[in-house]
Amino acid sequence: MAEREFIQSGTTGPRLKYIFKIFNSYTSGWIISALILTAAYGYFFQYEFLQESGPVKLALTLGGEFLLALLITGLITLYIYDKRQTDTPIQRVFPVVIWGRKFLVKVGPLLRQYLFSNDQEETPYNRITRNWIYATSAGVSNTIGFGSQIDMDKVGTTLIMPATFTNTKTKTGDETGHFYKKVIGEHTGVQTYTLNHFVHISAMSYGALSYNAHAALSKGAKMAGILHNTGEGALAPCHEYGGADLVFQIGTAKYGIRTEEGDMDDNLLKEMADHPQVKMFEIKLAQGAKPGKGGMLLKEKITAEIAQIRKIPMGKDAYAPARHKEFSDVAGLFDFIDKVRKITNKPVGIKMVIGHTVEIEDIAKKMKDEPGRGPDYIVVDGGDGGTGASPHVLSSYAGLPMKQALAVADWALRHHGVRNKVVLFASGKIATTIDIAVAMALGADAVYIARGFMLSLGCIQALECHTNSCPTGIATQNKRLQKALDIESAAKRIATYADALYKETQMLAESCGYESPNQITADDIMVVTSPGHLDYLSELQGISAFEASQERRLAKEKNMSVGEMKMRREEV
Repeated sequence: MAEREFIQSGTTGPRLKYIFKIFNSYTSGWIISALILTAAYGYFFQYEFLQESGPVKLALTLGGEFLLALLITGLITLYIYDKRQTDTPIQRVFPVVIWGRKFLVKVGPLLRQYLFSNDQEETPYNRITRNWIYATSAGVSNTIGFGSQIDMDKVGTTLIMPATFTNTKTKTGDETGHFYKKVIGEHTGVQTYTLNHFVHISAMSYGALSYNAHAALSKGAKMAGILHNTGEGALAPCHEYGGADLVFQIGTAKYGIRTEEGDMDDNLLKEMADHPQVKMFEIKLAQGAKPGKGGMLLKEKITAEIAQIRKIPMGKDAYAPARHKEFSDVAGLFDFIDKVRKITNKPVGIKMVIGHTVEIEDIAKKMKDEPGRGPDYIVVDGGDGGTGASPHVLSSYAGLPMKQALAVADWALRHHGVRNKVVLFASGKIATTIDIAVAMALGADAVYIARGFMLSLGCIQALECHTNSCPTGIATQNKRLQKALDIESAAKRIATYADALYKETQMLAESCGYESPNQITADDIMVVTSPGHLDYLSELQGISAFEASQERRLAKEKNMSVGEMKMRREEV
């Protein structure tokens, strides 16, 4: 494979359209009015000085008066603008003063983050979690004193059950965490891949994240011995930077392996398969933060290099379709997996969001009926996952949460007797040791983490991922902002964070009397479901979704809604 060159690039400055937008008729009139008012003041009140020194010296002495004129005419201009605009009614009723409210709305998240919210209030990750990740990534001791800040009586609190008399597996030092091993691809005859770590870097595309961010992730992944997923934005030189093993994600737009028409190019796919760092392929069916909608990369983030890597035009937003055009059902999906597997001879997985559980059941059933076919691994991405940009309604309300979705997927695969043929990854708001333990207790063999690794890079949760203005240089293509992120030091934080997650999850497993975290069961974890009452994790996750699925199946057979079916039962 020919070596590729990559030159970092980003936005070089404000575009003319933004300059023209700022200098409109109102701003021009404001400045001209201030100049006229200042000149009038100088002429009528400083006439003698004008006669003695001339207009240039007079102008130089009127700086304070000009600023005052700017303030007065600015308020008048703002008043006129507010009264004439028609977009915001409240702005017409309360001209000028409304801008105080707008300012508070703009800076409100910053004030709440640092001044007014307590350590457990912020979302999506509270300050306790973020500070734990920062300290862990830096290699600083994350031990605490005086007791936990977690309210153990709060509904939703998760507690693990230690083993009092069977805790004989505890190890110390370098022995900790050396028992985990999972092999992917054994049942389909491809070149297998062995996982020696249960934490891996989730799919984040180059374009959504900066060159420096991905380069640091790549080098950190290599140091920690974990996988780095390219995301659907194709393979970029920053993914190759550190030499880590890669998962090439195939999105609906087929970025990087597409023809001009957007179809998959088999030759380009084979080229990716021949890349020495690419170990597996992942077909993205849906993403937890935006199920049912394809990805989008704003044109402001598309540089010439990104356009070349993705094989897309510049100057327009890049949209990925919501679905793959190659298939529309489970049978078609299996055919597409077979095609990719035949070309690449490497493990092929799928990434999916579970809605109606019948879909994962159909996949499991077909794997049972047709041995040797289907995905080598499945990534269950919960509706609580994150992304750089997504419609609020999809990000907040679509798709089962990771815990419930994972339990349903694990049950479906077990029910049809194919659980041992698939490696199950959990993805969606996983960042801490207890998150990993819960996921593995519910059936995950490994986990994908995205935002946790972004925090270890230095993300401050500014919530600016979609604006190309990320202040930490992580989620931006702005060359000036990218300089804030030092690749080498960030890579060390990535590796340190991954190693700490490994060791601490192993420590939790050993506290339960096990040798490896994948031995933790859903009966080793309890959740506070009401004040003073705890239920086993096995009682909570998956059961309600499974029952709802069965009810929907029966209702569809009767050509009724679930509610109508239940009402008919009551009538009988």
